[in-house]
Amino acid sequence: MKPLAYSRYKYSGEFYKFVRTTVGSTSSLSYYFVGNIALTAGLAKTGQLTIRADQPIAIGSLIANIKDSNGNLILDDAIWQISGLEPILNAFNTIEGYRMKAVKYQGTL
Repeated sequence: MKPLAYSRYKYSGEFYKFVRTTVGSTSSLSYYFVGNIALTAGLAKTGQLTIRADQPIAIGSLIANIKDSNGNLILDDAIWQISGLEPILNAFNTIEGYRMKAVKYQGTL
C-alpha cells in the first residue's frame, strides 16, 4: 500500500513535448501539445517553479496555462520549461511521485 495512495493536485496545465529536426547543419526545435496534466505548483524565491506530479516530465518539455480548479490562470500566462527532475521516494524506497524544477520559457510554442 502506498502511504500517499490518494493525493489531490490543485492545478492543471497544458503539457507540450518537443521534437528536434536536423537538416544538414541546421537544427530546429518544435513543440506539440500532448494533453493536460494534474500537478501541484509553487514558486521559489529564485524565480523557479517547483512542480509535483504523478508522472515524470522530460527535461526540456513545456507546461503552459496552469489553471486552478475554477479554470482561472495562475502566474499570469507564463510558459515554463522543465529544467530538473527527481523522484520522490517514500519510507519503503518506492517512487510516490516526481518533483520538477521549471524556468520561464522565452520562445514560442
